[in-house]
Amino acid sequence: MNSMIKGQDRPAVLFFASLIMVILLSALLCGCSLNNLENPIGNTKNRQKAEGLGMTDPLTGQKVQEIVPLVAVMVDNLGAARPQTGLGEAGVVYEMEAEAKITRFMALFAGDPPAVVGPVRSARSYYLQICKEWGALYAHVGGSRDATANIKSWGIKDLDEFRNGGEYSRDSSRRAPHNVYLNIDKATKGKEQGFQPHWQFGDPPQGDPDFGKISFSYGSGNRVSYEFSAGEKKYLRYVNGSPHSDRESGKQIAVTNVVIQYAPHQYRGDGTACIDIQVIGSGNAEFFLAGQYEEGTWRKDSMGSPTRFFNKEGKEIIFPRGNTWIQVLRPGAPIEKV
Repeated sequence: MNSMIKGQDRPAVLFFASLIMVILLSALLCGCSLNNLENPIGNTKNRQKAEGLGMTDPLTGQKVQEIVPLVAVMVDNLGAARPQTGLGEAGVVYEMEAEAKITRFMALFAGDPPAVVGPVRSARSYYLQICKEWGALYAHVGGSRDATANIKSWGIKDLDEFRNGGEYSRDSSRRAPHNVYLNIDKATKGKEQGFQPHWQFGDPPQGDPDFGKISFSYGSGNRVSYEFSAGEKKYLRYVNGSPHSDRESGKQIAVTNVVIQYAPHQYRGDGTACIDIQVIGSGNAEFFLAGQYEEGTWRKDSMGSPTRFFNKEGKEIIFPRGNTWIQVLRPGAPIEKV
């Protein structure tokens, strides 16, 4: 095949081949080794069930039939991993860069969870700092060297697939490493509930939305947009111009609250594309709350303390009941609002 490449094209081919090798090497090095709860959950074991909608999901403020011990799942977001399973049913989802402008999700589940979530990928230390504040079980497949060490030293409730294989399965129709899925029932069975309350919830705003569409980008392969649906009072999620849908149901992901959290990113300087994100500290934020827009700030004082969100007046944000996606971006990252 190389003989078919014209001489002037060879440098470009070599450049892109080198770029791919850098990304693959970086991935290898980085990944080897509510205050007003109507019926809050305490330190009870395993899942709770109620007749009808008798309990309040601590992640969304909505009524649910069942609550399981809170679990945070690292979910793959490479093109080969889409569409994912279970993301649309998460109460809270964080999206952050993992390496080389490739992002990963951490999806939190408590109320009426799906049976299966995935594909599951590896751990990163800054995700652990968020997981710790929720008191959640942490489901992942391996992790960066520092993350695997920090899981133990930071007291993270570990559900590593390498040591808990019975809670995971592999889908033969997908290639590794995009084929590992977590069984929520098996993962949470017999586990203690350790949820830490976070936010206040309220009713959705009335009237027309402040913005009908939000757009931003993590890179050329991950251009994200949300379009507001007045009928659902939710933002419909798109990736690279196409609906971001669930693999099992085919339903497009719909989100009540979208938070843009600006946090410093820094490459480690070790010759890889691995990064660190400062999620402990403070910074600016933008809030799209069931159609209403607000500017404000975020603050997280320590690893164990919750991330708090405030409006421009310094008052804590009250989230409309529903799911929330937190998009962590670099400070100054452009975002289009129309």
